[in-house]
Amino acid sequence: MTLLIVTQNVDSTDPILGFFHQWIEAFSERIDSVVVVGQKVGRHSFSSNVSVQSLRKEEGKSVIVQVLRSYGLFWKKRKDYDTVLVHMTPIWILIGAPLWILMRKRMYLWYEIKRGSWKLSLAMLLVRKVFAATEHGIPHSSKKLVVVGHGIDTEIFAKTLTHSDGPVVSLGRITRIKNYDVILRAFAELPADLQLFIAGGTVTDADILEEKRLSDLARELGIEDRVSHGWVAPDTVPDILQGARLFLHASQGGLDKAILQAMSCGCPCVSTSVAAKSSLPEECVASEDSMAAQAKALLELSDHDQEALSDELHSIVEHTHSLPTCIDRLVAEMQ
Repeated sequence: MTLLIVTQNVDSTDPILGFFHQWIEAFSERIDSVVVVGQKVGRHSFSSNVSVQSLRKEEGKSVIVQVLRSYGLFWKKRKDYDTVLVHMTPIWILIGAPLWILMRKRMYLWYEIKRGSWKLSLAMLLVRKVFAATEHGIPHSSKKLVVVGHGIDTEIFAKTLTHSDGPVVSLGRITRIKNYDVILRAFAELPADLQLFIAGGTVTDADILEEKRLSDLARELGIEDRVSHGWVAPDTVPDILQGARLFLHASQGGLDKAILQAMSCGCPCVSTSVAAKSSLPEECVASEDSMAAQAKALLELSDHDQEALSDELHSIVEHTHSLPTCIDRLVAEMQ
């Protein structure tokens, strides 16, 4: 199989999409060749069977210029791929479909956001299959949905022996869907010697407003001096999670890879996410009202019980959401 991947950003240092660099590497180890077209391209390093092309968004090129350039690349590289996988952006299925249908290319979509759109609905009519981490990855059921897991590199996000001395951690962009207000309220009920670090920052104007709302809430709760946040480099995330005492998670929508990364590191987790519920042991599942109580219970675990929980969390990710498992399933489903 030869594969064309269309994605938003090819950059191992991107705090949101840097993980996808590992996916591309994994694909290159399993198939003949990979052509990657990114709207933006930054730092990357791949084997010789991977070709990376940019639509030059990083140079400030307009959407129209990007679309026109994409047609040129899709056509120019037509002999280098027989299959198309679009990552997370169904609009690129709609843009590329006329050409790909003409050239008889098989089209697939990866998507993991619970909210839908007309673009997603139309794209699902055109693709052979849509892949997601769980059944919660798309807003409605579909015969085309194939659940493949989330693709966590469990060697990088390796389990550590102890999680007793570090801060409480949460991970991800500061945006309303992450429900950081729920986390702040729960954290305010935890022992006063604990610190909370949110490894994430803002992207949009709406995020900046949410950041201010959360800062005001932290001040109101009297925990502003115990809470910090900021973007971190992707290669520092494993160390942060491996050193965390506890991971708090309240994101809604599709299954958030952040909770799986924490689980893979063996970090005790508490989550209110509906999508994450089926992937977590009972003692790690909470409602908004019970998050603080569940967190306190995990903080009070004996070393033996914490080690057993860490083993269980890592094992769940290893068996159902590991990177090799995910990419193997994707390749098998697209062949």
